[in-house]
Amino acid sequence: MWPVVGAVLPQAMAIALSPVPMVCIVLVLLSARPVRAGVCFAAGWLVALAVAVGLVAWLTDAAAEDHEEAARDGIDLVQLAVGLLFAGLAVRYWRKRPAPGVPPPRPAIVDRIATLAAPGLVLTGAAAALANLKNLPLVVSAGSYLGGAGLAPGSAVGAVAVFVAAASLTVLVPLLAVAVTGAERSTQALKNLETWLLANLNTITVVILVALASVLIGRGLDLLR
Repeated sequence: MWPVVGAVLPQAMAIALSPVPMVCIVLVLLSARPVRAGVCFAAGWLVALAVAVGLVAWLTDAAAEDHEEAARDGIDLVQLAVGLLFAGLAVRYWRKRPAPGVPPPRPAIVDRIATLAAPGLVLTGAAAALANLKNLPLVVSAGSYLGGAGLAPGSAVGAVAVFVAAASLTVLVPLLAVAVTGAERSTQALKNLETWLLANLNTITVVILVALASVLIGRGLDLLR
């Protein structure tokens, strides 16, 4: 199981380090009831990721049972396609980077998230996990790899759980930190992090996309074996 988990850790880390969800959890934790709001957001995030990755893995495993060679080629094709997509997105984000001294545009969710009630926060957490141009291809890439690895059912569930936990570190760690240290002691650090993330959205995104494109294209080239 662990070699398979290791192979999809780049996708998990890319989901975890995606800047917009990181901004969302910071803003949630700056709200009037940070722990309750953070738990709602985290619940939506975790459930959406687990269901999506598990579903892709299950469908891939079902396809691989009858058509093993075709399924392997399909997995390589998915890796290659996602890698090429990310390479194109990296170029796009680089060209759209703000001019020096010009602040980047604020994501629309930034100004709304603090006003949401519990159901809205759960849905926002789910949307942050999946309704994202970068995260959804990562979920498909990782899920197809996990499903095509030929793991036993228990190991497959464990691998999905570890992937989701790794992809959720930047949601769960700040929530735990605020729950342990208290909202007042965390406020200034969270505000500083929010300012830095918003100022560097494009740069962080480009770096992640370039790194992922390299990994996934290299993995997808196994299609030419």
